[in-house]
Amino acid sequence: MKVLHTGTLDVNAGGPAMSTYYTLYGLQQLGVDAEIIMYPLSPTGKLRGEKVPVHFAKAPLEHKLAYSPVLKKEISALGEYDIYHAQGIWQYPTYALVDVARKKGKPYIITPRGMLYPQDIRKSNKFFKELSLKYRLLDDLNRAACVQVTCKDEMEHCRNLGVTSPIAIIPNPIEIKDYTEKKKDNIFRLGYLGRLSPRKNVESLIYAFYELKDLSKDAELLIIGGGDDKYEEFLKSEVKRLNLNNVRFTGFLSGKEKDEAIASISVLAMPSEFENLGNVILEGLIRRIPCIATKGSPWEELNIYQCGWWIDYNQKSITETVKKALELDYDHLRLMGEHGHKLIVDKYSVETIADSMFRLYHAILNENLESLDFCYLTK
Repeated sequence: MKVLHTGTLDVNAGGPAMSTYYTLYGLQQLGVDAEIIMYPLSPTGKLRGEKVPVHFAKAPLEHKLAYSPVLKKEISALGEYDIYHAQGIWQYPTYALVDVARKKGKPYIITPRGMLYPQDIRKSNKFFKELSLKYRLLDDLNRAACVQVTCKDEMEHCRNLGVTSPIAIIPNPIEIKDYTEKKKDNIFRLGYLGRLSPRKNVESLIYAFYELKDLSKDAELLIIGGGDDKYEEFLKSEVKRLNLNNVRFTGFLSGKEKDEAIASISVLAMPSEFENLGNVILEGLIRRIPCIATKGSPWEELNIYQCGWWIDYNQKSITETVKKALELDYDHLRLMGEHGHKLIVDKYSVETIADSMFRLYHAILNENLESLDFCYLTK
């Protein structure tokens, strides 16, 4: 079986690059010729890994929509594939891949990657996105062999927009491995990991530390990541305004620096307005770090597995939960971390997710999607 993906494996793309890479790698281990065509790396970028075949297309002429007049020809020139799989929407590579698949009479899958959440549609270029849905994208989605999402909430958002094609729920994978980096001190450290942008609601952690300043005076808030420069300046100005001296920004980290920073964290928090999954929770739990996630994300399992807190999206809940975490002793946090590691091994390993994707591809080619318990044919 041969499958071609569009998307990116550039580490600067964050979670999408990580999950795409591990999915392709897992499929390779199952004997699938899983490949990706992508634009050249960003000036500071590098590949997430070296174990999957990558075809580099020519750089786009226009970067906002990632348009290239030769991309369709480049995709077609790669030869024949059984299935085409588009990672993400709104940008030209998805439309190009769909057009090539249709021309060749082959099935295609679209993975929206959270981009059809109403909050995401509203946050930028709303007029363009609505026009795209009306005149092109919704038709592409409804003619797809399947739309792949990561959780039930994302499926419901797709259905509410009028998506009628089959929808498969397959979460993102994480590599199961032992991390050699260990926590080197006894400081309670609340961590944020990820892109800095307003919908990530990172300021709520700063406000929680301020409201709990007596309890958190010997603790530290560590903010790992870069992104929106204006938003980062806002966060730093709030730290200064509140006169907090125990909040630290690392900027974007990768490799050993990133692993060492994560290892220093006692509890990882993802206070986002919404997430279709939130790969940072996977990164925390695999390292045995308890996590906090808001109910804009699908992480009820944090409560079920007793490895963290899945809480309401408001400042009161976030502050109260940070307080609970600060009051826990080391042994309790360690036990929660072990529970979280078990959750990841049970449900989110590369092998488990790749097997689900493999079964999805086979079901599409054999026209028996109804045989999959994670695929929903109708609303």
